[in-house]
Amino acid sequence: MKRAKIKSLDAINKQVLRSRINIIMLIIFILFLILIIRLGYLQIVLGDTYQEQVENAQYVEINQSVPRGEIFDRNGNLLVGNTAEKAIYFTRHRNMSNFEIMNVAETLSTYISMETDRLSLRDKQDYIINNYPGELSAIMPEQVTLLENGGISQSDFNEDAYGIIDDEFADSVLNEEDLNIIAVYVEMVSASELNPVIVKSEGVTEEEFAKVNEDLDELAGISTGLDWQRTYPYDAALRTVLGEVSTNDEGLPRELVEYYQALGYSRNDRVGKSYLEFQYEDVLRGEKPQVKYTTDKSGRVTGEQTIKEGKAGDDLYLTIDIELQLELEKIAEHHLTGIRELAEEIVEMDEGKGDIDYTIIPEYIDTVQLVVQDPNNGDILAMVGKHINEDGDIVDYDYGTLTATYVPGSSVKGATVATGYQEEVLQAGETLVDEPMTFSGTDTVSSFFNRNDQVPVDDQRALMVSSNTYMFKIALAIMGEEYSRNMPLPTDVTSAGYALRNGLNQFGLGVSTGIDLPNEAIGLAPQLTNPMNYLYLSIGQYDTYTALQLSQYISTFAADGKRVQQHLAKEVRGSNANDKGPVLKSYGTNVLNTIPVTGDQMSQIKAGFYDVFNTHDEARDMYGTGWDAYHELEPKAAGKTGTAESFRDGDPVLNQTYLGYAPYDNPDMAFSIIFPTMPSTVPFFPAQFMGQDVIEKYYEIYYGQESKPLYNYDAGDFYTDLEYGSY
Repeated sequence: MKRAKIKSLDAINKQVLRSRINIIMLIIFILFLILIIRLGYLQIVLGDTYQEQVENAQYVEINQSVPRGEIFDRNGNLLVGNTAEKAIYFTRHRNMSNFEIMNVAETLSTYISMETDRLSLRDKQDYIINNYPGELSAIMPEQVTLLENGGISQSDFNEDAYGIIDDEFADSVLNEEDLNIIAVYVEMVSASELNPVIVKSEGVTEEEFAKVNEDLDELAGISTGLDWQRTYPYDAALRTVLGEVSTNDEGLPRELVEYYQALGYSRNDRVGKSYLEFQYEDVLRGEKPQVKYTTDKSGRVTGEQTIKEGKAGDDLYLTIDIELQLELEKIAEHHLTGIRELAEEIVEMDEGKGDIDYTIIPEYIDTVQLVVQDPNNGDILAMVGKHINEDGDIVDYDYGTLTATYVPGSSVKGATVATGYQEEVLQAGETLVDEPMTFSGTDTVSSFFNRNDQVPVDDQRALMVSSNTYMFKIALAIMGEEYSRNMPLPTDVTSAGYALRNGLNQFGLGVSTGIDLPNEAIGLAPQLTNPMNYLYLSIGQYDTYTALQLSQYISTFAADGKRVQQHLAKEVRGSNANDKGPVLKSYGTNVLNTIPVTGDQMSQIKAGFYDVFNTHDEARDMYGTGWDAYHELEPKAAGKTGTAESFRDGDPVLNQTYLGYAPYDNPDMAFSIIFPTMPSTVPFFPAQFMGQDVIEKYYEIYYGQESKPLYNYDAGDFYTDLEYGSY
């Protein structure tokens, strides 16, 4: 039998060791192979990406101020400009600690003086904690001892200090030098790496600027340059509508941070935050310069190179005519104060005579709004709002033309007639009887010109005399009803209400006008659950509208049924310091919709509007409701008046509206006027004469007509009219 070979223990150990070495070598080989593949992937596949990231890390779009674009009126008059001012900048280098920033702030504070009124208590507390340990020992000895012995952390110590240090203690400890250092530090510490922030721009003196420039080498991260501030050559004119720009301290407004950051802005960027400055931020903002920084190993900036120069924002030209705007502001103030004084005089006269039974509260006469536009292209030529505040001062309320809504009254009746045509319940020229109307369970409703009789009127005459019951009968017909005395009204007016409101909406009433401004109010359109409210809607006594909407409404008739989008921007031009820059964009006419009525139907309504201003039917003793103020105008104008019953603080008042366009046969201007909460008198105060002055001023500026004096209110004559009711 053959004996098996038995390996020695030593041989076995050598074999095991050899196997283990082979395994280890294999693992090492595999790891090297993986490393080589990974390096190849990073270099070959992702090499371009990482190279791009490296390059991009060297290019920084810095937050150095570039001037915003300027804003001009339609004739090239500067409305919003820029003024340059000296500025001190700070650039935080990479890895720069707050302690290092404080050292720079302490040095810089010896060069410049800062405003310290706005320093917060927290800013002062932090400075005291770091610089006044002895004073802290006097008011919080236990905490100081614990901090020194390691029994309390610095963060816990700080929290205790925040609760103990109050304004009185801070003011007793800190001197003027301390406060100046804190003010400098607060501006600097908010800076992000390699992104300059303004330490001081407003009020930098020649001496401060020169001293800082001389010692820039000793001031790490400090540089000098220019900043800009907005200027307003026409002071308060259209100030709110032009909008606001955030300050250096404010940066992105809190309520707009997410919006602007989504567009790539930095937190300390200055941006438009309201109205036109906000609406056209993309046009006005400009482009920041791009700089390539060189840093040492510690992250300190050792050099910089401008890769792309900054560029001022583009200029915005508006449709506004500032000459017309200023003249109309004077007219608005004249009539607002004139009517208020008229009311005061009449109340005083009546205290002795006692002839007036109406509520006349002069303090309620405090607001007027006016819009003038080109009805053919939607250009807004002027937006005027005036308000008398509680102190009796007149303040601008231009933005109220798009944010404040009112019940307008009969001025919307043209849209009611047009809706009757569209719903095929009314023919052009159709005659209906104006008569007092009584419905089951309601009071009698009548027209101002006819309280008791039955007077046949067609659509043209119904607009001229502002027949309420003519409009009621149109609204009833839309419901499929014909009027009979004491008739019950259908309870469900949903379908008819939709049809009537849709008819009003077509003219811009109750919908957006398309104006290029934020915060436009659409108006209130409460649910029509009461059939009488549906009827009142037909005469403008239910829904509310803005002055802009009423201007678009009357302009739609002036443009033969084309509703044109309103706009303030006329064109964008490239920035040019010496002359108008090239046109980059123009804002043309945008027709939103066309009213689906025939030419004959449109002509019938416009004839009614002409009669409102120009016709006195002596045979029937009928006057257009605007005849007193407008019939002597040349060229002729046309339009509609309105009076809506309302309440203020429980007292009955009237909202008065006056709408028109001129010249009648070829209109190039349209206007809307709202006088809210006027005295609830019958006859009412003659605010319609403001419209006369508006048209005459327009004719003076655009047609070269002779300047005419503004209408003046005579309390003696008007009191007599009130007494006898002949006005």
